[in-house]
Amino acid sequence: MKNRFRHSVVTRLQKIGWVYYIDVFVAATIEDIHIVEPRVECGFLPIAMNNYSRVGEFREENRIREYRDKLARGEIGFFAEHQGKIIGSIWATINRKETDNVVRRYMKLKPREGLIHDGVAGETSRGLGVGPFLVSRIASVLFKEHGLRRVIVDIKANNQASLSMMNKVGLRIDHRKLCISVLGRLVYQKVFATHV
Repeated sequence: MKNRFRHSVVTRLQKIGWVYYIDVFVAATIEDIHIVEPRVECGFLPIAMNNYSRVGEFREENRIREYRDKLARGEIGFFAEHQGKIIGSIWATINRKETDNVVRRYMKLKPREGLIHDGVAGETSRGLGVGPFLVSRIASVLFKEHGLRRVIVDIKANNQASLSMMNKVGLRIDHRKLCISVLGRLVYQKVFATHV
């Protein structure tokens, strides 16, 4: 109940205004990504209109509507499935336009670039390599099936678990970025070079 309330408040605040301080990882080819196998056997299932509600198998029920909305916006998602149960998911947004486009209120993508986001493993599946598995697999799909020229992953700068996951996938920080969005529009961004 507490998580549901917090998620609802954060979602509403992000529509008004939000500050994102993120580490940005970039892959220019599939060779930049290490394909990672989890420590448990996992299937990699596309999220579609006939199965998006399965998010309720590992997350709060209020996420079902969120997953439906992501599909309606044209986002691409995948589930990790272990022994018939969904244990994780990940999403990507592609810029299919001919010009630069701001996606998810804060990330500017060039044509044929994709942003990997919202990767999550269920509480009982954390530490089993499900996250790196999902990132590496969706990156492979983006390059091979969607012909992207660049794939970007952004991680909150203080999210140590996700930052360490990027190392397992073979990615290093390209740069840090501060983004501010107001009323769903990117109004400011500053890129910081990193020496990590």
